[in-house]
Amino acid sequence: MTMALEGIRVLDFSRQMAAPYGTMLLADYGADVIKVESLPKGDGSRSTGTDFVDGESAIFLQWNRGKRSVALDMRKPEALEIIRRLVVDCDVLVENYRPGVADEIGIGYEAMSALNPRLVYTSVSAFGPTGPLAPYPGTDPVVQAVSGVMSVTGEPGGDPLLVGVPIADFTGAMLCAQAVMLGLLARERTGKGQKIDVSMLFGLMSALTTRLATHWATDEDPGRFGSAHSIVVPYQSFRTKDGHAVAGVWGGNGWPKFCAAIGRPDLVENERYRTNIDRVNRRDEVTALLQEVFLTRTTAEWEQSFNEQGALFGPVQTFSEVFAHPQVQQAGLVKMIDHPKLGPIKQLAPVIFMSDTPGEIRSAPPLLGEHTDEVLRQAGYSEADIEAMKAGGVALAAEVLTAPH
Repeated sequence: MTMALEGIRVLDFSRQMAAPYGTMLLADYGADVIKVESLPKGDGSRSTGTDFVDGESAIFLQWNRGKRSVALDMRKPEALEIIRRLVVDCDVLVENYRPGVADEIGIGYEAMSALNPRLVYTSVSAFGPTGPLAPYPGTDPVVQAVSGVMSVTGEPGGDPLLVGVPIADFTGAMLCAQAVMLGLLARERTGKGQKIDVSMLFGLMSALTTRLATHWATDEDPGRFGSAHSIVVPYQSFRTKDGHAVAGVWGGNGWPKFCAAIGRPDLVENERYRTNIDRVNRRDEVTALLQEVFLTRTTAEWEQSFNEQGALFGPVQTFSEVFAHPQVQQAGLVKMIDHPKLGPIKQLAPVIFMSDTPGEIRSAPPLLGEHTDEVLRQAGYSEADIEAMKAGGVALAAEVLTAPH
């Protein structure tokens, strides 16, 4: 079956999460992603974190499926010559070095586009290519802090907190994939490639939305509301008899439905709580009243009641609970895929469902240099050339790195 990005070849120099997760999405929908990893250790995420399975990094396994790994010593001129040969036949190049580093290595936009004018060259960085922060390193927590997101995350009066998932990296990954596809679409119309810059900072700032609306409307810095919505009351997490659940109001008839679900239709006619603005102005009073009600029943009992009224409700679930939920299981999101060293491992399937050109997990996350020989052959190198490069430390193949399993 044809895939949406079939025939598109990506030369991927990215490391850690933001850009690698973006190129993984491209691979899921058919792109041939050649992951170029610098020797001696490859992508830094191979050795980052605390969780390893038989020596393989758990986070690397989450961010790099579907790719072919080529391990090269980028300090050697012979490796740069390999890159020059590969880029001629590629549609896309992705890198996430700090601004200027790709130029220093010899793989910057000017050098690569001179070899391939149709190249869509995408750079992902923490702060963008220019400005006072451009030269400095930044990963997810730093970007969460600088973007303003941490300033509105946490309990009222408490310290700023990180969002519970790497939201800056994830936003950067989504924008990386979008940027590549926009570049490819533009190339179809103009015949030319171009340079595209993705800033994790600016990307995360684009997610401020409701908080930015408040800031520009009032000229005040938004505060922290814990699990509560900043501009709608009620809409937050409540403690139940046996756990926690999010319940709330959105839209014109949301409040009557909410009141019916909790068995308090009298609140609809209460002048103190009639409008959302009334309830926001009495946030603490409303929350205390509702919290007392929610403690009287279990999460499952409240879920049934809210579902019967068509009111907004969701139990706060652990990872184990969400993956066991029938909604997730019927979608078949969890897939088992064979890893060359670890055997079957779990992966989350592509979550954009296309009727005619669906995505799929086509291969496991690669071992370092697993596809070095294969890619070099496709680039026109002879077996003797390849062996000489490996003997000279220019390239490395997985078989000399991996113990028998």
